Amino acid sequence: MRHLALLCCLAALHFPARAACQTGLAERLHANLTRKGALLPELAVCDAWRGHLGRSVVVLPTPGSIADTIDLDVLVVQQPDNGNSERATVLAQWRQTVRNGGRDALSVSDIELDGARYRLSPDLRSFGLRIIRRSTAMQQPASSETLSVYSLGRGNQLHLMLDELETRRERGQWGPGCSGRFEKQESQVTVSRSSTSRGLADLLVERTDARSVNELQGEECVESIEPPRYSETTLRFDGSAYRSAD
Repeated sequence: MRHLALLCCLAALHFPARAACQTGLAERLHANLTRKGALLPELAVCDAWRGHLGRSVVVLPTPGSIADTIDLDVLVVQQPDNGNSERATVLAQWRQTVRNGGRDALSVSDIELDGARYRLSPDLRSFGLRIIRRSTAMQQPASSETLSVYSLGRGNQLHLMLDELETRRERGQWGPGCSGRFEKQESQVTVSRSSTSRGLADLLVERTDARSVNELQGEECVESIEPPRYSETTLRFDGSAYRSAD
């Protein structure tokens, strides 16, 4: 059954983090920052910033000082021409706190650099990070994904432009036998080519909502899928961050 496979996937404890930090770059940068809290290496990110020669985005996660949180140090790093990561230079950094577990029991299982290019203006360089969270509850499978967008401005100042917009959410509820209810929300974020706010391109969010029900009909487990619903939202820059225009 499709939902059974989904359940097994969502119940996984963690997705394996990519091996891009195996050179020890994350550990060295974490030691240089002298932050409190041990590095969570399974969630660390060390990826080349596409389109920017010699530059990488590094994310250093540590346990948060507040319960059910993780602290993230988001760094833009310049790698030397010879590729020696021991001589990498931190150009910019941003520190923030993200939720981990809590009331919805969704824990951070992976952090990924988004491969899309967010060209908000001709002279502003931006990148995205996606945070994946999952629940381990077998009877109530759930997962979510959020997108944050950062921009590197003049003087190598890093700014958080979009703070954890939820781009995917899946939830389910298994009952007796084959009965179950499931819902899925997915959003695609694109940069508008025609509209701007305060000099930066607007962001268009196209969302799809889908629901399905499993129930026993005779001796057969039947899935009923509702027609999907579509909606669109525009996010505009208000001078400090992107927010809904609705």
